[in-house]
Amino acid sequence: MKPAARKHPHLDSNKIWNVILNLETDLPYPNNPGVLSLEFLRPPPGHQVFIGPYDDVAPGEDTYSPLQSESQLCAACHFGVFSDTVIYNSFGEWKNSEYADPNSVLYQTCQDCHMPPNGTDHFALLSEGGLIRDPESIASHKMLGITDIDFMRDSVSLTADAIVEGDSLSVTVNIRNSQTGHHIPTDSPLRHLILVVRAFDDNGVPLDLVAGSQLPDWTGSGDPETGNYAGLPGEAYAKVLEEVWSQQSPSGSYWNQTRILSDNRIPALETAQSSYTFQAPGNKTSLVKIQLYYRRAFIELQNLKGWKLSDLLISDKSMMVK
Repeated sequence: MKPAARKHPHLDSNKIWNVILNLETDLPYPNNPGVLSLEFLRPPPGHQVFIGPYDDVAPGEDTYSPLQSESQLCAACHFGVFSDTVIYNSFGEWKNSEYADPNSVLYQTCQDCHMPPNGTDHFALLSEGGLIRDPESIASHKMLGITDIDFMRDSVSLTADAIVEGDSLSVTVNIRNSQTGHHIPTDSPLRHLILVVRAFDDNGVPLDLVAGSQLPDWTGSGDPETGNYAGLPGEAYAKVLEEVWSQQSPSGSYWNQTRILSDNRIPALETAQSSYTFQAPGNKTSLVKIQLYYRRAFIELQNLKGWKLSDLLISDKSMMVK
């Protein structure tokens, strides 16, 4: 017998009546992760219930709840504590940002970003009593996220400057979390950003790095053309977990006891800056190439599991400098 398919809470969100939050922290209780913080309504046999965001529903088995349009609906599955370590917390990150302030011009809920309107003016068949509505009031259910490259590219903005002074080529890169209501990356600690900064002479020979950070071993050792960037100039942005008993890092096995070894992810509306100095090639022109990738899991784990997860190229910038 095949096991029953597991349903993601998103698929049953129209049965969610309440999210149980700690009144002191306004976050889920650490010992109630995921569905344990959700209160569902289950109708008796022969009946159905749908909970939604429209206050004009006809009396019957459908009912209105403002929760369906509030970020709190997402809290239970986007905050998780294991062994006293906060593993994922995109809801809390949103709460601590300006996007959560209803008095701010930047105020946006999770639904505003991840379920934006797609232009339709009705969601129920008109022949079955559906109503024509303001298209801006109808949320799409595409759940935009890391599978949508345009959505991801809009999440951050990258700017860079390069200048030659004497025998030094200096490059400064700024990555601003300009459009995201939480840290980037967020949720799963497997996710990370990889910034690769390279400089070449006019013959395509890489210039030596004199000062600046280099990418860690866990970005992959080997051919950069196959996604292995360890040792190249750049920066990786991640929440890095370390298993307490084995001291293995980075780890995604947060069901084991872990601690946060480092966390340099970029909070909402903040900018991460990094600088690099290369040996300039005399009076010749240099090419500076800057690439920012979003990687969904550490490459060693991908190889171990046989996962085929292509890096998302978020930003690609080239500059000629003399």
